[in-house]
Amino acid sequence: MRATTQTAPMNQESALLDFVRRLRKFKQGRRAVHVRLSQLRPYNRRSQHLRIAVTTFDGLVATSEASIFQMFNDDLVVICNGASVADIDRSILHLRFLFADDPLLKTDERGYLPFCEWYDLSVNYEALLRMAQELIDARAQHEAEIEAAAAQPGATKERPPSTPLDPASLTVLESAIAQADLTTMILRQPICAVSVERKPEPIFFEIYTSIESLRRTLMPDVDLHANNWLFQDLTRHLDMRMIAYLAHNDEDMLARAFSLNLNVSTLLSPEFLEFDKAHNTGKRSIIIELQLSDIFTDLNNYTFARDFLRERGYRFCLDGITHHSLPLINRDHLGFDLVKLFWNADLVDHLSGQGGDPLRHAAAQVGAERLILARCDSEQALDVGDALGISLYQGHLLEEMLARRMTRTRSIKTLADALARHRAAARSA
Repeated sequence: MRATTQTAPMNQESALLDFVRRLRKFKQGRRAVHVRLSQLRPYNRRSQHLRIAVTTFDGLVATSEASIFQMFNDDLVVICNGASVADIDRSILHLRFLFADDPLLKTDERGYLPFCEWYDLSVNYEALLRMAQELIDARAQHEAEIEAAAAQPGATKERPPSTPLDPASLTVLESAIAQADLTTMILRQPICAVSVERKPEPIFFEIYTSIESLRRTLMPDVDLHANNWLFQDLTRHLDMRMIAYLAHNDEDMLARAFSLNLNVSTLLSPEFLEFDKAHNTGKRSIIIELQLSDIFTDLNNYTFARDFLRERGYRFCLDGITHHSLPLINRDHLGFDLVKLFWNADLVDHLSGQGGDPLRHAAAQVGAERLILARCDSEQALDVGDALGISLYQGHLLEEMLARRMTRTRSIKTLADALARHRAAARSA
């Protein structure tokens, strides 16, 4: 029997259970693997990562009649006909490369990988059937919890925020932030150098709190950006939580060069100075990203913090610059090492219009190696970056490009290593 590879996205668990039941008389030669993407760190579970994870099994769909089921919790269940363990493991190997920096991908002392659970249907059919039923039950429990939360007094259904942030809401939100577990809201994103062949190489990672995740979790009806001054006050509280989180929870995130988007007042706080003592070892680069509006709120404090921290080895990035404001700033005068320009589709028309020459001149003044085009979500952003001479990029597009490139490169290296071992074994024989 030939399996279908796509089912209704909201009924994957039921589709899996139905498919496994229909395989009762067709168990011979079939294998399954349960890939536990749900246990990855939050920064490895964004939509672009999950999309790429599914595509790693495309080859099995073509060669082994594979069926791929994506669960409500992001887990994958892949069932193949006639594929060997080695055939399936090639796809698993790609995933291991893709998420190589995640603690979940580390084997235990027995070589067991908790990332995957394997089933030979001729031997483990009943276990696979139980697993499929457990996923049904887990989804039902998850949906019940959502319904229960929605039934609580004051609970609201997900919809675009309609209420502007006000002082009363800010007070409630700050109290909630002080007690909430922000682990799932802290993400990281690579800033990449991109060659003329469009090959990205990560230079450093920005570690940040997802404001959208924070809003959805704590105040879904409130527009946190409605009042700039109140939002700025909110970010000061988030700064403190970020520093506390990094100081006590996640050395993995700090293993390479990284940037933090902070307020000037945070840089002068006792909490940041303690963080500096513990983590500024001089073995990696730490970049501080600052907003222009925050700098001019207290220019003296900014200058003091910049000069003090520069002596400590920090570098500085001016964040949140648009194509309208870029010609108005002087990077050298402000003392920034990098400038982050936000991409949007308006840049295309702006570059070809009257503002094009001033923008190109401003980009040249900043320096191509010091200008980052951020929020890139399409190839068009890279085209504009090329026109401006930009070599550093950030955004979902770069994450997807990097993940695909890393998977291909490491797969080739693995095959080359295997071939070398085979030749060595042949010579010794």
